[in-house]
Amino acid sequence: MTELAPHYDVVCIGGAMMGSATAYFLTENPDFDGTVLVVEPDWTYDRAATTRAQNSIREQFTNELNIRLSGFGVDFIADFHENVQVDGDAPEINFRGTGYLFLADTEELYERLERESEVQLAAGAEVEMLRPADIAERFPYMDADQLSGARLGGMREGSFDGWAFFQGLRQRARHNGAVYVKDRVVDLDVAGGRVVRVHLESGRSVACGHAVNTSGCRARQVAAMAGVELPIEPRARTSFVFDCRTPIPHTVPLTITPVGVHFRREQNHYMCGGVPEHDVAVDYDDLEVRYDEFEELIWPAVARYVPCFDEIGVVTSWGGQYDYNTLDHNLIIGASSAVENLIFANGFSGHGLQQGPAVGRGISELITYGGYRTIDLSPLGYSRIERNEPIVEHAVI
Repeated sequence: MTELAPHYDVVCIGGAMMGSATAYFLTENPDFDGTVLVVEPDWTYDRAATTRAQNSIREQFTNELNIRLSGFGVDFIADFHENVQVDGDAPEINFRGTGYLFLADTEELYERLERESEVQLAAGAEVEMLRPADIAERFPYMDADQLSGARLGGMREGSFDGWAFFQGLRQRARHNGAVYVKDRVVDLDVAGGRVVRVHLESGRSVACGHAVNTSGCRARQVAAMAGVELPIEPRARTSFVFDCRTPIPHTVPLTITPVGVHFRREQNHYMCGGVPEHDVAVDYDDLEVRYDEFEELIWPAVARYVPCFDEIGVVTSWGGQYDYNTLDHNLIIGASSAVENLIFANGFSGHGLQQGPAVGRGISELITYGGYRTIDLSPLGYSRIERNEPIVEHAVI
């Protein structure tokens, strides 16, 4: 059993993407001279959202903060080896730039995509608007007659190896001195509006300066230990990989249909998913594959726009979960007014892997300096939950 110190300046409750991103940026910050403990109950990470994600990144959000969060993620990936190397070695994340392609099947939807593109361009994203003739020329496998147009992102958008991405952050954080322990947080002692002690399933406990809730879908349970309400619940998401009898000798961007079904090429196959018709909270341990989603939701949508997808077959599939923010589907970061040193990094609603680096950096700044130094994330703070004022983001996949 790992020996623990009696006190840690920061305890991260959950050790997958956000726990490791927080530990990484704290230990990389020369102005932070404290100690970091990351508590993770499952070191296989088999059931973590990080390992069950589709591992993509985009700048095509409609809220400027989300665009900037993912923009930093893109930059971080571009310099990934330099950022996380230990003794000259780093995992290969194999980033593949393809862009995201948002399809519009009505003029009204096309005009909305175009209005959103103005915000994206102003925030530094690379996007362009396409009409059916442009789509037919650049993506001849697609039935452009079904479309009014589309919005295409640049090659900074694409997919990567999410497991390697996470492992790189974790290895570098440990190299920098962060302590990882296989255990589970079962309770928090709160006194004077602060978390003062973290209790573990093993019977051990540690005092802390800050606790960071990086517990993903279980974030609500952790917040409740400190008497704070968090509008986070697990929502089921199934990923499918299918093959197609007809080869497509062209770039296949990560394509989002008007009904929210998305697909992209994954080596010689295609990865896809969608939002279930009845999108409700599920059990924390529910990772079942919803096979009916492929037949009833996904197949009709992809075959409508890509005729050769009329003849496809599922190769593999797996279940996962989103840590879904029921207020507005956006990140919650920072502390509540009730418990000043319990920092939230929750509610990504499917965007955690791509926004993890910027959020980890933001938490490092919040703990080290008492405020944000790079991207001001205060609009995404817990106070909007207390005021019941959602942040609008239209491009939720």
